[in-house]
Amino acid sequence: MNDKHLQQIFSHYIDKFEMLNDNEHQEYYKWQVAKRFHNDMDAALNAPIEEFATRLYDIKKMTAHMIDNYTQPLNGLVEFAKKNDETAETVRTMFKKLYHEEGGDISDKQKRIQEFIAKSHELREKHYPDSFLYKNDMHSVTAYLFFYDPDHNYLFKATNAQVFADCVEFYEDWGSGDTVDIGAYYRMCDMLVEKMKASSELMDTDASRFSDGWGVDPGTLYEDPEKHVLAFDLIYCCSGYGLFDGITFSRPKLKERHLIVEKKEKAKQLYKKLSKAREDYQKLEDAKEYVNSMLVSGVGIRHKKYGEGIIKRNDGTYISAEFPDVGVKTIEIVRSVANGIISLNRIDSSDGIKEVHALLKNDSMIKSGLSYAEKEFARYSEYMDE
Repeated sequence: MNDKHLQQIFSHYIDKFEMLNDNEHQEYYKWQVAKRFHNDMDAALNAPIEEFATRLYDIKKMTAHMIDNYTQPLNGLVEFAKKNDETAETVRTMFKKLYHEEGGDISDKQKRIQEFIAKSHELREKHYPDSFLYKNDMHSVTAYLFFYDPDHNYLFKATNAQVFADCVEFYEDWGSGDTVDIGAYYRMCDMLVEKMKASSELMDTDASRFSDGWGVDPGTLYEDPEKHVLAFDLIYCCSGYGLFDGITFSRPKLKERHLIVEKKEKAKQLYKKLSKAREDYQKLEDAKEYVNSMLVSGVGIRHKKYGEGIIKRNDGTYISAEFPDVGVKTIEIVRSVANGIISLNRIDSSDGIKEVHALLKNDSMIKSGLSYAEKEFARYSEYMDE
């Protein structure tokens, strides 16, 4: 995500917070719906079947501004349920299956959403085949999930979500229509929530909504511990209330979006390789430091050619050692220790000496590997998310 753009959006949201929640705009409505929806839906699902349509209608009225657009998807489910007890049971079963969470797996959630949409299409074709009304879609069904369990779901509204994604440079393609990849959208929202929670000013502003600042009883608002309601509010308000003001961003076409996603994935892979190269290099430096701490002035060593000797000096790269038969010799540390040309009991008997030897033997390879990894990553670094 483009953190600069995101921080600008946060700033605009904070500046307009009072206006968003005044008597005219009342965007706190989302928190009020989230507060009531779960209990009201459970009451409807557990009511006698002859009462189900009426209870569902009450939920429809409560959520009218959030779910029922001109196609009236939730009202359609109410109308289906009014037909007879059998159809009402079908609609009730649809909701029960939608809410039957199995371990929080995103693929299971995707399957349940699509099954709900498909079944609603069947009912619409059966009862209102010539009407443009009552069509459920990703927006309406994610809303049923979201308001029932806000802490584990996000509400998807296609146009708002896509413009926001372009602004913050989240280019993973989630598709369109009834086959939207919820996993991709949820990943963007997870990243957004992480950034929001890191902003103390935004968190303080959000918390102020519970201080009865607009004459609204805080007890009527959902506490939103995971900040998923706030995430949707922010995404929604960006387009509706000018939170993009002053931010210049492009809206790439699908092919360009795919290319950007590929480059972002390449950046992740190269950064992983770079991190491993840096780790190996640090291990090499630690090994050198360890060996140098052993090869100090006055320590005795054994040289394969010169025999027993005493170290006179160590400059970090070379040691000077005196041998009885040949005098003072200058010896390269890394190559000599790695190949066993010189040895001393303190090193050879220590734990992990085999790893030290292996690291020193690969000295050139490790250093060149780091250099190569840095150059490769540099080509894609601009595509690395913050």
